[in-house]
Amino acid sequence: MQNLKNKYGDKALVTGGSSGMGRAFAFELAKQGIEPILIARSKDKLDETANEIFEKHNVKAQVYSVDLSDENAITTFLSQIENEKIGLLIHAAGMENNGGFTKVNPQKELMLIKLNVTATYLLTNHFAKKMTQNKKGGILLISSMAGLMPTPYFSNYAASKAYVHNLGLSLYPELKHKGVDISVLAPGLTETNMVADNGIDWSKLPMSSMKPEKVAKITLSNLGNKATIIPGFMNKMMVAMSKRVFSMKSFSTLQGSLIKKAISDDKL
Repeated sequence: MQNLKNKYGDKALVTGGSSGMGRAFAFELAKQGIEPILIARSKDKLDETANEIFEKHNVKAQVYSVDLSDENAITTFLSQIENEKIGLLIHAAGMENNGGFTKVNPQKELMLIKLNVTATYLLTNHFAKKMTQNKKGGILLISSMAGLMPTPYFSNYAASKAYVHNLGLSLYPELKHKGVDISVLAPGLTETNMVADNGIDWSKLPMSSMKPEKVAKITLSNLGNKATIIPGFMNKMMVAMSKRVFSMKSFSTLQGSLIKKAISDDKL
């Protein structure tokens, strides 16, 4: 594991810090003595996470309850932390909907776009400006394997994560020249609340899951050194096959037939 405190400083902002990947990243940072500033919607879960971090690592975590699907709430939050010396942004908050494209609630899909796309742009733009002025900093965006390949029945989610991946990949050389690291994590199936009860029987798909703690360790070891971080050998193989073995059309058809067998009938 690289020394992130020496590289990026004493404080890091972690979105989605109350659970899942965000929580895992927060604990890994605290282990290195970095103070995480955690944001999510649930104040109670944030407080619980902050207390656990202090008990385990003797590091005080700041918490902010923010709805990242609300542009005004993001702007207000950024003004509140304007004077904080944040050297690392980990944008782990995200949302996933699945089902037939015409069946998913449009309001849920619009909220997904606001959280996965709009919030990603606003936070990345804000911190890229501050970090390039300092000629130092790191940004980690969270995409998904779905953002690297066609994924029927997750169409809007996959499209939103493709935005995240392309944004980070495009910014990699731009920011590197100005002393700022940016990487994009594209995990496969990870054991988080987001996938625990979402109407998909994952046992019917040829995928193996990973613990968020393991994903966080692999990611932070590669932050800034790789533009795209894909943890897990099988995940790397699946992405390679989607691009080199199959045509996009044939892979999309295959992917669709597999997911259709795993998804709840009422979602089709």
